[in-house]
Amino acid sequence: AITAGDPSGIGPEIAVKALRDPRVVLACQPVIYGPHTPEALAPFPVGQIDPASGRAAYDAIVLATEDARDGKVDAVVTAPINKAAFAAAGLAWRGHTDLLAHLCGVTDVAMMFWSERLRVVLATVHVPLKDVPRVLTCDRLLATIGLTARSLPAFGIASPRIGVAGINPHAGEHGLLGTEDEDVVRPAVTKAAALGLHVSGPFPADTLFVRAVRGEFDVVIAA
Repeated sequence: AITAGDPSGIGPEIAVKALRDPRVVLACQPVIYGPHTPEALAPFPVGQIDPASGRAAYDAIVLATEDARDGKVDAVVTAPINKAAFAAAGLAWRGHTDLLAHLCGVTDVAMMFWSERLRVVLATVHVPLKDVPRVLTCDRLLATIGLTARSLPAFGIASPRIGVAGINPHAGEHGLLGTEDEDVVRPAVTKAAALGLHVSGPFPADTLFVRAVRGEFDVVIAA
């Protein structure tokens, strides 16, 4: 399933191009959900925040997810939505992650960025920077570490080596540049390691990502 995203944006064009790409057709049988033909897109304003566009994007995600849960499709790929259009439509969700979690009835979720050289899991999603220290508790970070360790084997990494990025510059420099790394991040890492997980940190982000790309870590967890 390919959800076409916000019909006022670039999503439908991307989805149609993907549908026609020989590499996609060779790998799967793509089906587009949501408005994507010229006729279906005609009612939606181009390049604007529009409540009807937000609702249409939402409806496509809901239908694709329902079909995935029913076994009618094997996977879902999403084109871009517009968070402001979601809000204009009165929808409570701010992105795919929280909406998909709601539709699947789960709470133990995280967003992961994947490439062959670097994998990154986020401990917070769509949170204003000023609110991160409040939202990122030791329990939340510990849960993200555990979820990452349990999930990576499905991606071919049996015993992932996890590096946790610090919140503050230089991971707080022993409290000189903020205490969150010593008060929140380090205790979570210590508890996770005590459970037998291959996790270490907090490390300064500017060096941790380089170390991960060079192969020292299989995945980075960042706030």
